[in-house]
Amino acid sequence: MSRGVGVTLVTVAELGESDAIELDGATEGGVPTTDRPETRRQRLRRELTAEILEIARAQLESEGPGGVSWRGIAREVGMNPASLYTYFSSLDDLFTALILQSYQGLAAAVSDAAKPVGRRSAQARLVAGAKAYRSWALEHPAQFNLIFTDQLPGYAAPAGGPTLAAELAVFRPLVAAMADAAGRPLSVDSFADLSADDRQRVIGMYASMHGLVSLEVNHHLPPGPECESLMIGELKAALARL
Repeated sequence: MSRGVGVTLVTVAELGESDAIELDGATEGGVPTTDRPETRRQRLRRELTAEILEIARAQLESEGPGGVSWRGIAREVGMNPASLYTYFSSLDDLFTALILQSYQGLAAAVSDAAKPVGRRSAQARLVAGAKAYRSWALEHPAQFNLIFTDQLPGYAAPAGGPTLAAELAVFRPLVAAMADAAGRPLSVDSFADLSADDRQRVIGMYASMHGLVSLEVNHHLPPGPECESLMIGELKAALARL
């Protein structure tokens, strides 16, 4: 199960009125996108929040979710564990921020690779996006499993936040390439409005790609070019069925 249920990024939501960075509803990796200059207090808060997340991500990558330690993070940052609650209200909220950042990293990789540049065909864009999806997953297996598997007992992403949009951003350029190949509208944003046949085609494309990548990431398939070739062959077959 993916972690695409809407969540609230605590680095923003938990700020008090006196500390809050006015974001006009937008952040980029926890960095405010507003044109208003930051105060020194806001800058220090943002930098420390980023440092906490960087440490937590390093623990995740080296030891898995069970290795992400509230006390360990506090020790590396150089603060009392209780002081972390100023930035994240709980360890679950910290995981929520990590999940969001992981989706954003994967989405950026896929989107950059699948851009409709020049005269590139829809098939070339889909293949490039899928290869980027696989490459990111193999480079960040802990983050990939964090967002696509239930590794956190008792964790539930809080409703109303941005991870659903972040998850859709991963698949939007892939489905857009499928739409161009099919010559008809296909969109993850109006998925329920698609015909039953088109919904099955989109799901089939994703299942083939994600399933093979997930098996490779978790060492259920031998790593190597054969896995990529198999994935590309499945994508081309999916396009042929459009």
